Amino acid sequence: MPDIASPTRVLVAGGGVAALEAVLALRALGGDRLAVELLAPSTAFAHRPASVRSPFSGELAPEISFDRAVAVHHRGALAEVDAERHTVSTTDGRRLGYDRLIVATGARPVEAVRGATLFRGPISAGAVEGALRHARGRVVFTLGEDTEWTLAIYELALLAAHTLPEPPALMIVTHERRPLELFGSAASDAVARLLDRAGIEFRGETIPESVVDGALLTRGGGSIAADVVIALPQLEPPAIAGLPAGFLEIDEHARVIGVPDVYAAGDVTAGAVKQGGLATQQADAAAESIAAEAGADVEPRPYRPVLSGLLLTGEAPLYMRRDISPTSALRTSPPSMSRSPLWSPSGKIVGRYMSGYLATTAAAND
Repeated sequence: MPDIASPTRVLVAGGGVAALEAVLALRALGGDRLAVELLAPSTAFAHRPASVRSPFSGELAPEISFDRAVAVHHRGALAEVDAERHTVSTTDGRRLGYDRLIVATGARPVEAVRGATLFRGPISAGAVEGALRHARGRVVFTLGEDTEWTLAIYELALLAAHTLPEPPALMIVTHERRPLELFGSAASDAVARLLDRAGIEFRGETIPESVVDGALLTRGGGSIAADVVIALPQLEPPAIAGLPAGFLEIDEHARVIGVPDVYAAGDVTAGAVKQGGLATQQADAAAESIAAEAGADVEPRPYRPVLSGLLLTGEAPLYMRRDISPTSALRTSPPSMSRSPLWSPSGKIVGRYMSGYLATTAAAND
C-alpha cells in the first residue's frame, strides 16, 4: 500500500464524460492520499447528448469546463503507455509518470452508412440542419448494425417532427425489432406511441448499407426512397501503443485486463453499449478501487451497468432506466419509465459526482 505521506499519483487521460467523472470521484474519495492529474486536449468539452437540439434551435451545445475539477491539467492527448516504467507519452512527445492510470480517451466516430449525412454531435449540427432545410421528400434517420445506443436517432426524428415548420415524411430505419427496445417493452411501447402520434414511420430489423441516387440501400437488396439520410456514426477504438489492440477489456473494477495499474472507462472499453452514464459508472468503479488501494476508507463496488436515458420528444421528455448487468436477470426489479424525473439532478448525463457538477456549473453560468 502506498505511504500516506507520499500521495498516489493518478493520471486520467481523456477529455470527456468518463475523464471528468473520474477526476471528481478521485478527489472526493481519495482526498490528500491521491495526487490527481488530467491529460486532456482542452479545458472543456461539448455536452454531446444535448447537441441533438442544435440542428433545430441553432444554439450550440453547452461547454462543460474542467475549471472546478481540482487536478493538475496537462494539455495534450495520450499516444503510448509504458506499463513497465509507469509512464505515458503524449502526441506532442512529452512523457508523464503515474502510479495509477485511467484511460478515458473515448473512441473515434466514423461513417457507418456510406453517403449519409453523419451526425456526430456538436460538430455536425450545421450539416444536419442544412440537410433538413433542403429536404422535400422522405428523411430517414438510421444507424449501423454495431451501434446499440440508438436513442439519438429517435430524438432527432421526434424533434424534426415537432419543430420543423413543414416537416417532410420521416422514417426511422434500425436493426432493432422494436423502437428503443434496449429499455424494455414498456418503454418501447411508449416510444412507438410517440412515433405514431408524430407521424414517423418505423422500419425495424433492417440493416442500412449506403445511400445511392436518392435511395437508402439495405442489406439483402432492399431499397428505401429517401431525399435525405441522417445516420449516427459507428465507433472505432483509438490506437494507443502499449495497450491491447481494439476496445479495452476491463474487469468489474475497471482494471484493464493484462496491464497492471491501468484502468479504463467510457467508450474506449469493450462492450456493446457506449453511453455517457455507463462511462461514469466505470469511472466510479476505477476511482473507488484506486482510492481503497491508497488507504482511503472506501469499499470498492464492482461495475454493474444501469442505463439511464432521457429522451427528448418535442413534448414532455421521457425518463427511462434499466439494469443491464449480467446479474440483473436474477433480480425482480423491472425497467423504469416515467414522464417525471427518475434521478436528480434530472440531466441527460447521469453520474454520481458529475450530475451535481453539471447542475452547479449551469447555475453559475445563468
